[in-house]
Amino acid sequence: ANPDDFIPFQGTGDENYLGKVAELHGGTYCKEMKSRFYELYAAPENAALVRLPGVKDMILTVKNKGYKIAVASAADAPKVYTNIRFIGFSPDDFDTVITGNDVKKQKPAPDIYLAAAEKIGVPPEKCIVVEDAVAGIAAGKSAGAFTVGILGSFSKQALLDVGADRIIEKAADLANIIDSL
Repeated sequence: ANPDDFIPFQGTGDENYLGKVAELHGGTYCKEMKSRFYELYAAPENAALVRLPGVKDMILTVKNKGYKIAVASAADAPKVYTNIRFIGFSPDDFDTVITGNDVKKQKPAPDIYLAAAEKIGVPPEKCIVVEDAVAGIAAGKSAGAFTVGILGSFSKQALLDVGADRIIEKAADLANIIDSL
């Protein structure tokens, strides 16, 4: 599979993410694929994990400003916790962590953001969803949150087309504008 094959399925849950790419190449998804994926993903030598510049500092800045922070990822828990550790945090550093295992419907359904908002005790319309995937922006909008799209895998226009309220070029930009949102 080509890495670009996965882009359209980012943020839609690991079974969909892996299954749709398997289908593109004439395969059929089976649960063993996901187990093997997590094994490879969490391996210390995994060169596919890339720290997005500014993410750790952005999270620390937002936390220091006193905002609650939830992680709401459509990925299953093993992948989410690997990512959290990879950027230098512990799950306890966040007010809540909601994974694809915690909801029935995946993004673009709003379920994951509604669950996160409930867990942190903040109405969805008072939440800011920060996303780099179109499915995540669509889910955030459906939940009633203000949505900020980070440029990366998807174009500015693609993120705007699904309802992004604001676009930033890099994660560090959020720290500079959060008080104005």
